[in-house]
Amino acid sequence: MKTPTLSLCAAISLLLVPYLVAEDIPRTPSGRPDFSGNYDVSFLTPLERDTRFGDRQYFTVEEAQAIADGLAAANARDQEVRDPNRGVIAGRSEEGYLGVGAYNLFWLDRGTAAFKVDGKYRTSVLTDPPSGRLPPRTEAGQARFDALPPFGYENTGTAWWLENGDDPYDGPESLTPVNRCVFHQSATIPIGPRAYNNVKTIVQTDTHVAIVIEWMHWARIIRLDGEHPPADYRSYAGDSVGHWDGDTLVIETTNLLGDWGFHREGADVVERLSFLDADNLFYEYTVNDPEFTAPYSGSLPWPRTDARLYEFACHEGNYSMGNTLRGARYLEQQHVEKHGRQ
Repeated sequence: MKTPTLSLCAAISLLLVPYLVAEDIPRTPSGRPDFSGNYDVSFLTPLERDTRFGDRQYFTVEEAQAIADGLAAANARDQEVRDPNRGVIAGRSEEGYLGVGAYNLFWLDRGTAAFKVDGKYRTSVLTDPPSGRLPPRTEAGQARFDALPPFGYENTGTAWWLENGDDPYDGPESLTPVNRCVFHQSATIPIGPRAYNNVKTIVQTDTHVAIVIEWMHWARIIRLDGEHPPADYRSYAGDSVGHWDGDTLVIETTNLLGDWGFHREGADVVERLSFLDADNLFYEYTVNDPEFTAPYSGSLPWPRTDARLYEFACHEGNYSMGNTLRGARYLEQQHVEKHGRQ
């Protein structure tokens, strides 16, 4: 009997690799892949590709290093010791009015590098369209999006809304769910890197998978082999039902309440979770939204982490929202004293 040639041995080894990896991943007692654990998706890879890269899917090593070096330098500058008597940290608009700054970079955690797929640095989370950018909205979708209240307005130092009859600061309900610490769509579905709070915790049983989102302390409960409720049963993150396709968990989400984000009635999101190896998941998604002219897809790795997910106590400590409304009342009082009640 002849000894197998080197090329034949190599071919056999390659055929065995998927099975070796499959046997090496954590599994539940029932034999399903066990995703339970904590994962940190802090990456510098942007959702949309910079237009200067065109259809190029990958950074060069030098380009990826420049991104990492740029953030490291910005962090170092931001944390330099400053004069404690410098006064309020603020910027000025073109009109010269003060706008108080927000967090310094100490409080943010964007990660330290872009993520790699197949050993190469991707230029965007989005993989389709080929441009790596969101497809255009439909005319109706753009009109609805333009009518949504923004996260913040320019601080002109006046109650400008009393001049045009607007009521952006009428009460908590006139502010966005992010301002109110209720829901952050871009961290929840589909899931991607954000400025901070990027840890995801997965808890899994034979009948349910829970993905706990650190920002805004949102728990997505995925029923396995279930059915969606009627269309009028909706929530910000929708209703999620999962099933197994081999060792891949496929999650289908409908019933999205989209008054404040990308998704509207008739939209659905399909996500896929699988193991790259015992310590890394791979997450893929496709969004079908009737307010966009085409579906769009993205993907990124989810590295396992020893970090713990702590309560994101935004609502309990939401001084920003209260102070925003107090500031608005103060500016309205000044306006009335100067111009009289409108």
